[in-house]
Amino acid sequence: MARFLILIFVMCAQASSALVYERFEQDGKVGIRDEQGNVVLPASFDALGWSDGSFSLLGQITGYRQAGRWGLVNLKKEYVTKAEFTSLTAGGGNYVRASREVSAITTKTGCINLEGDVVIPFSYDDIVLHDLRAIVMIKERTRYLYGLLDLSNKTILPAIYQSITPLGTLRFAVRDFSGKTALCTENGKWITGFDIDSLSAFHGDVAILYKGSYRGVIDRMGVVRAEALYREVVLDPGAIRARRPDAWKILDVHQRELHRTEADAIMPLAANRYRRNLSGKSGLVDSLFNEIIPAVYDFIGPVEEEKFIVGIGGKYGLMRTNGSLILPIAFDTLIRDGHLLRARSFEEGRPGWHLYDTVGVRKTSRRYDRINAPQEGLYPVLHQGFAGAVDRVGHERIACVYDSLLSFSGDRVVVKFKGLYGIITRDDVWQLAPQPKPIQLVGDNLYLFKTGSLSLVKDYAGNIIYFTDNPVQIKSDHFLERLPDGSEKEVNFNGQLVRYRIVEPGFSDLPTSSEEHEGLTVVRRDGKYGFVDERGRLRIANRYEEAGNFREGLAPVRILGKWGFIDKADQVVIHPAYDRPSAFQNGMAVVVRSGRWGLIDRDGHTRLDLRYDSIRQMDTHSFLIFQGGQCGLADGTGQVLLEPRFESIEPAGDHGVIVRQAGRYGLLTRDGLSVFPIKYQVLRFNLPTRTFFASEPAEWESVPMAK
Repeated sequence: MARFLILIFVMCAQASSALVYERFEQDGKVGIRDEQGNVVLPASFDALGWSDGSFSLLGQITGYRQAGRWGLVNLKKEYVTKAEFTSLTAGGGNYVRASREVSAITTKTGCINLEGDVVIPFSYDDIVLHDLRAIVMIKERTRYLYGLLDLSNKTILPAIYQSITPLGTLRFAVRDFSGKTALCTENGKWITGFDIDSLSAFHGDVAILYKGSYRGVIDRMGVVRAEALYREVVLDPGAIRARRPDAWKILDVHQRELHRTEADAIMPLAANRYRRNLSGKSGLVDSLFNEIIPAVYDFIGPVEEEKFIVGIGGKYGLMRTNGSLILPIAFDTLIRDGHLLRARSFEEGRPGWHLYDTVGVRKTSRRYDRINAPQEGLYPVLHQGFAGAVDRVGHERIACVYDSLLSFSGDRVVVKFKGLYGIITRDDVWQLAPQPKPIQLVGDNLYLFKTGSLSLVKDYAGNIIYFTDNPVQIKSDHFLERLPDGSEKEVNFNGQLVRYRIVEPGFSDLPTSSEEHEGLTVVRRDGKYGFVDERGRLRIANRYEEAGNFREGLAPVRILGKWGFIDKADQVVIHPAYDRPSAFQNGMAVVVRSGRWGLIDRDGHTRLDLRYDSIRQMDTHSFLIFQGGQCGLADGTGQVLLEPRFESIEPAGDHGVIVRQAGRYGLLTRDGLSVFPIKYQVLRFNLPTRTFFASEPAEWESVPMAK
């Protein structure tokens, strides 16, 4: 009979738990109804469920809100507690996390059961319920202290730790204020010492432990099943797969190993200094892979004068290559401009910028809202919304009274002041009083402004030096005026005409411009192209459809839709037979016909058959040839050295070429003989030391789970 009654009770409980309830709203109030639509709780509450917005029932009980406060109510329409809490969240089981005001300015958190009894007093700043344990938090000045209680308010771990994290299987990771972690049972028994950096959640009986940049495996009894020697660890059921960090080597030209280390990547930063990346962190090693700075930083910048910027946790500082700090790692932003640094940090709760030198001396006395990149030796700054500038010693040369500083040139600065435009000197003396029109500096003593379509150039005495209705470009020592017919006028800063040219480049497929090449310049007139000399005299008549620049005595020209080459005597040297040419270099030119690429010499002889998808010059000795998505190599005479069968080819000095095939790198001679096998995931040639950086990928291995 007893067993029968128990069975009936279980079945009833299961039937009750299987019921589905939902919230509904009516006239701005919330109630609960079952899956048949029957009203269980009338719509008379401001909210039902929990203060985090979720809805669930703990047995027959949920939370309700009235007049901005929360309480517990059951489905029999009975209030379990008054609405006296500022928040209620389901903690699992028969417990609820609750917060309430303990004074006019203080809110504390505790724990109540489903009868409304307080099981953990309202003494904490936060509580996280996990199974039958509560992780409690107390704020002490500017830091938080964590402890562990059971749900009868018995202290398991005092609130003296930096953090406590549940790992499942009745285990907790406890971190102290030295940043180290230990493993603890739910009863407060220490399983390990504080010698672990961090722990993952348990997967079955094991978890991943982290020490430095390495990973291992520990079981729930604290036994290390795999030492922390690995870059990656995967916990499969009944097995552990792991991969060590990649091996990096320095090899000589005979593939002899000179030095070795473990890293994810190694990149040169400066002479004898290399950035070593490991597990997302960066450090510094020398050319022998000796560690100078451990791989603990999030950022390591370029090395200049044996100094570089480092960053960790979103903060930045300046460090020497011997590892000593010049500026503390305390700045939100740190930007180096040669011998000076622009630094942003918080002072008195507000962000501000200062200028420092690379020996750590602060140059600015005033804190600025912003310090921008230097222009003409001055740093534009903002202070309380107004613009000015400081010099390299931190002196405010231009007072912060302007709307903005628009441009710098030599000793002059264009400023905007109260909505008007003017010019001042670097010493903050007005050279041109504010006026409505925008201004552009010209040299040291002139400025340009526009009135309608008219551009005027004046000196600071107000004299008009030059004016025009045509577009004007300001060059380093002259104006360039473009006339409506496409011709150009060069005018010096005294307003005198220096040169007149009828020019319109308009040739995009070849490296042409309106500049002189080998004494001749391409010009266009009446839709045809020719060449003029440096004095503007016509040397080759305008009779070509298009033309490119002279290189090595020959220029490409288009006749009847095809390209050939002429010499400076206007003689056709290479018959027009190509769809597209390049200029000659070292006696060879790339040409294209019917979409196929090849090489010709200065006599027009084909030196590399026109059968490739594209050709690119790699260096003065060779060409890269591409076909079917693969890359090959031809020498400077057009002889094929390597057929196109590689993903990439890079020069490696006199030692050959580095090739990539199936995602791996190797070294070949230019004749195709193997020097290094094609097995490396990284292979780089270091010309100064005539050595190779090489990386071999670490393979996944099955790790025996040591007892």
